[in-house]
Amino acid sequence: MLILTANRIALLALDRDLAALQASSRTAFFNAIAVTHEPVWPPAPFEHAAFAWAEQNLAHDPEGQGWYGWALLANEGERAPPRLVGIAALIGRPDEDGEVELAFGLLPEFRGRGYGGETIRALATWGFANGAKRVIAHLDAEDINAASTLAKNGFADTGEPPYPGVARWARSATA
Repeated sequence: MLILTANRIALLALDRDLAALQASSRTAFFNAIAVTHEPVWPPAPFEHAAFAWAEQNLAHDPEGQGWYGWALLANEGERAPPRLVGIAALIGRPDEDGEVELAFGLLPEFRGRGYGGETIRALATWGFANGAKRVIAHLDAEDINAASTLAKNGFADTGEPPYPGVARWARSATA
């Protein structure tokens, strides 16, 4: 089991079995990772199709744990089970240029509390340690909160929007 720990969260990498559970049964997935059942799941920008994508990729790349999905867990005290605060993904292994895309979503009640920054730092660091040369993030060009979080974590706007209204931010391994 691959787990990264940050200041207040733990990031649990999906393996083939967890990805299959996530894609097929929200209840079974929550039970397997021993978290409180969240009534709203998944958080934006993820949709159920992302779960099928992770399951398919891990079925074809069983050693790819860490490259296809992460559950973001926060411990809110001794008397409460961990909470699933969000989900993240490095969207596949790095391409031939060493680039990998990062995406994450937090449940609304956990936004603005620093969990996004912890996730970005942990996954960028892990990606670089595992062969990525550059981590890319795409966001709504008007999302100043996401842009601020990325900037605080060493990312910069590339000025190369892939689509109208979408900003492309990047951080290199040397940053």
